[in-house]
Amino acid sequence: MAQILFKNANLLDPHADALKGGMSVLVEDELVREVSAKPIRAPKASAIDCKGRTLMPGLIDCHVHVLLSEVNIRYLEAIPLTLMTARAATLMRAMIDRGFTTVRDTGGADWGVRDAVAQGLLPGPRMFIAGRAIGPTGGHSDARRRTDVHKHPCHCCNAMLFCLEIADGADAVRAAAREQLRQGADQVKIMVSGGVASPYDPLDSRQFSLEEIAAAVEEAHAFGRYAQAHAYTPDAITRAVSQGVRTIEHGNLIDEPSAKLMKQKGAYIVANLVA
Repeated sequence: MAQILFKNANLLDPHADALKGGMSVLVEDELVREVSAKPIRAPKASAIDCKGRTLMPGLIDCHVHVLLSEVNIRYLEAIPLTLMTARAATLMRAMIDRGFTTVRDTGGADWGVRDAVAQGLLPGPRMFIAGRAIGPTGGHSDARRRTDVHKHPCHCCNAMLFCLEIADGADAVRAAAREQLRQGADQVKIMVSGGVASPYDPLDSRQFSLEEIAAAVEEAHAFGRYAQAHAYTPDAITRAVSQGVRTIEHGNLIDEPSAKLMKQKGAYIVANLVA
């Protein structure tokens, strides 16, 4: 069993009000075996002298997009997948350097990026991915300009389109969800309201019918996964949660009735306050 002994650490314990100085922590394989204010005897352990640095539990970010490297995501139209991946590598390295050991990518990252981290090819946090975020024509996943006439342009040379998927009708949504699951998605992402980053759909617009939402949820559950929904308004939250969506992403305009429904259904909100 591999052991690592951290010595002389300032330990950040979330249950304590202050850092604990001079602490030792013994890690065995993937478990914290012992925490002590006294020296720990572990002759076979690889020792790391923290020299008073802070040792803390890994942080978790439940909503990231490692591939969306532009604040104005329209700029990604001119970014090839190679540059997109290089930028993602820098972002993921910054995440692990800030102490985030697990992240949940809610649209964009594929199994290649996730597995590159898992295999040690890229430094970064453990990832749970949604693959392409699925939305209807004219919705938050429809990144086309109004002058674009092709509904399904090539994804291979446009970083923005690589992250998104358009599907209309329950059968098409079902197929799109199945494809993301086939591609290794840990959760299925759907768009059920407008968003800040999409220029043509009102924030309070309804996106996807109840039947379309239910299709995505059913396919996710059939695969042993779950569905998450981009939703801002109480109406969008209510529609998504009523069909079995497990997590609401953003939810900035949530009200008391929709919050009570989420509690009743056992759903969660991931509040992205920066948006």
